Amino acid sequence: MIAWTIFKLFLAAYILWNLIVCLLALHEYGHLWAMKRVGIRADRVVIGSKKLFTLRISGLDFEIGLIPMWGYVSSKDYERAPSEKRAIVAAAGPAISLFTGIAFWLINYVHKIWLVGLLAKGSFVLVATNLIPLPPLDGWTIIEHFVVKMGVEITPRRRQYLLGAGIAAIIIATLLV
Repeated sequence: MIAWTIFKLFLAAYILWNLIVCLLALHEYGHLWAMKRVGIRADRVVIGSKKLFTLRISGLDFEIGLIPMWGYVSSKDYERAPSEKRAIVAAAGPAISLFTGIAFWLINYVHKIWLVGLLAKGSFVLVATNLIPLPPLDGWTIIEHFVVKMGVEITPRRRQYLLGAGIAAIIIATLLV
């Protein structure tokens, strides 16, 4: 009986790990697709930390890690790109996550499947967390474009203050909920 319970726990962890990796891969694909569209060359796609393995596809390294808590598309050209291109790239990840979340939600609405419902919720959580206007999240890059357009200079010190304020806001929101 204990062995069966342990097996079910490992199976649940394995399913959850794969769901998170798939959702992060879709999200990062949005960034990668947008980079190609606006002419920014991507160097590497990373999903998770503690690298398990790397795949090389069409000259691009895809690195999958053991702990799928974050992902990013690495590019030497990204920081030098104009802010409007960076904002487009930043918005593409949450846009893909929103699109897939709606698609999963509609599928689950028509035919209830717990796994599809979980994918929908995970997609929406990914959208919400990535749109938080904190450096280095996608929401910050989008907001930064408009702040710079308004003529506000964002110095490294101001960026640190914004990061601190954002972390404090998240802590307060977490305590209130």
